[in-house]
Amino acid sequence: MNRFKATLLFVALPLAAGAQRPDTGVAAPVFNYPNREALLPLTHPLLVEAPQGRDAGMVQFATFAIDVYEYPNQAGSLPRTEVSLEEARALCRKRGKRLCSEGEWELACRGAQDLAYGYGPQFGADRCNTPYPEGEIWKRRQGPAPSGAFAGCATPEGVHDLVGNVWEWTEGTYDPQQGWAVVRGGSWFHSVNYARADGRYGRYLSPDYHLDLIGFRCCR
Repeated sequence: MNRFKATLLFVALPLAAGAQRPDTGVAAPVFNYPNREALLPLTHPLLVEAPQGRDAGMVQFATFAIDVYEYPNQAGSLPRTEVSLEEARALCRKRGKRLCSEGEWELACRGAQDLAYGYGPQFGADRCNTPYPEGEIWKRRQGPAPSGAFAGCATPEGVHDLVGNVWEWTEGTYDPQQGWAVVRGGSWFHSVNYARADGRYGRYLSPDYHLDLIGFRCCR
């Protein structure tokens, strides 16, 4: 994999043209949950003690639990970036967890109300760390924000920052033949068209790829 090419294409994605469903370039999986209510007997975040004692806990779904914030799952800390898919897997394993699957990530983002943006059915420019419109021009903020800095960027169930801030590695495949992995949820830098529950990207993103725009969160 040509890392320079991957980075160039990734960073060169158009900034924004309005909040619409993105064209992923490769046929995206459709995660259907016909028994959504049965899958979502949600509880308050299940507190999990971490070695440093600052772990924010997890939100428990019927078949999995997901960290409240992006790794290191600490309110007020910047999300960990510049990690490859393999490194993200290893860091989750050290905490007795694992990387979230694509389906788990999307289910957690959509939640019981099947919300397109996690926090609601419509895009809100001030809800998450995403590009925002100023007149007819879309602008970016200064970079990743500490976890929880955007209080409105949370699902009703209590999972924060799934949309925007930094992309998140998941266990999924963007192109099986090429071996490209999948990142989810968009970032502060990229088009708001990716900052939604079905936002995904993976072109040229091999498992050893890393960038300061990509982080991750853990599940169990």
